[in-house]
Amino acid sequence: MVDLARIVRPFLLQAAAAQQRPFPEARFVVGVSGGADSLALLHVLNGITRRDQLLVAHLNHGWRSTAVLDAQFVAQTAAQMGIACAVETVDVVAQAQASGQSLEEAGRLARYRFFARLARQHDATAVLVAHNADDQAETVLLHLLRGAGLGGLAGMRSVAPLPEAPEVELVRPFLSISRAEIETYCREHALIPVQDSTNADVAFQRNRLRHHLLPQLATYNPQIKTNLQQLAELAAADDACLGQLAAAHWPELLLEQTEDWLVLDRARWLVLPLALRRRSLRQALTIFRPFLSNVSYATVEQARQVAEKGETGAQSTLTGGLLLQVDYGRLLITANPAARPGDWPQVPEGVVLTLPVPGTVALANGWQLDAVLLPQAEWQLVRHNPDPWTAYLAVNTSSLVVRGREPGERFTPLGMHGRSATLKEVMINRKIAAAWRANWPLVCTVEHVVWLVGHQIDERAKITDSAEAIVQLRCFKS
Repeated sequence: MVDLARIVRPFLLQAAAAQQRPFPEARFVVGVSGGADSLALLHVLNGITRRDQLLVAHLNHGWRSTAVLDAQFVAQTAAQMGIACAVETVDVVAQAQASGQSLEEAGRLARYRFFARLARQHDATAVLVAHNADDQAETVLLHLLRGAGLGGLAGMRSVAPLPEAPEVELVRPFLSISRAEIETYCREHALIPVQDSTNADVAFQRNRLRHHLLPQLATYNPQIKTNLQQLAELAAADDACLGQLAAAHWPELLLEQTEDWLVLDRARWLVLPLALRRRSLRQALTIFRPFLSNVSYATVEQARQVAEKGETGAQSTLTGGLLLQVDYGRLLITANPAARPGDWPQVPEGVVLTLPVPGTVALANGWQLDAVLLPQAEWQLVRHNPDPWTAYLAVNTSSLVVRGREPGERFTPLGMHGRSATLKEVMINRKIAAAWRANWPLVCTVEHVVWLVGHQIDERAKITDSAEAIVQLRCFKS
């Protein structure tokens, strides 16, 4: 007989150590459905912990006629062991219909939300569930049929962050134990579990796989379950290795991260091996959607191809309401396309700022623009100005304003011999990203734009020998 206590105990010690808690102070939420797996897990835990270290958690999904009886059975079992029990009822059918998810997926998410809430309320060290080796084989095969990558082929992890509460570990100590071994344990300890009638319902994909596909595959290879479990172990190790490599490259890729935007250096991304380019795009998704599942191959490949092609302004729709945009030398991933990355100067939308000389105006994103009259003794410095964020102009200083562009507005860049172009054309040529163009700061007189901040001055504002005054404009991030 397998010594389940010997297998489970190290998981408890590891979970306590991960939170730097002495084991006697550790608390564990145990998901118990009343079936053989979870009943065996509860029985094992009751023998190796104090009863006040455990909280039994049972979620009534409301889709089975025996659901109320199952909940009563779990509550009574916990009471007989002297263990606290929390039971909750959720209309999973309604949640599935509202979200468009399958009953299985809606039920899984409802359970994890329930576990997360209990874990936080009771300051739990970990949540324990009783998935076994057969469950793992089924999960790997399901993922394979759906077209999974390494992460999916790795199946369930024995220790992973709990969805909805990532600071709490979700622990599956039975992943190496077969269903038959667990059923043997129940018989030898006189444990009589409830029978879940839905386990025989082939309307559920997992049940069709369990009762039809796996037995059929076993006629080709009797070791199919063992091989699938081994595949999960190999894939998990390789997946972890690739994850570490991607994490090592991440700091050099990441240029900016805000609540709405994540900006990657496209040139550095392009030189990564293909596997890491794909991995980094998936990693970017998890920044905004930490527990996003079932990200399809097609979604990642389309985004990768758009990013590699590099056409400025090109976009690719991602999973979870996210969007990838190609910028000049950058890849932008956003959860809010209406927002803008905050590292460039912007004029608040629809605002016209009066610029006194001398004086300073505040722009968005922590930038400022100041103006001073340049002393005549320093005029000779004007001919040598390597700083694009500083401009020297011969203009009427009594009417300067700072604003965003107007529709169809034109500009006569210095050096174009008097030829004008639309500001949109100039901004595209100067590689100002589309997201920033509308509110990019322009210094203007009553007549026209005199400085496209950070880029070019207007031909009509250039300094000539007849200039009577020179104004120095400087844009900087405070």
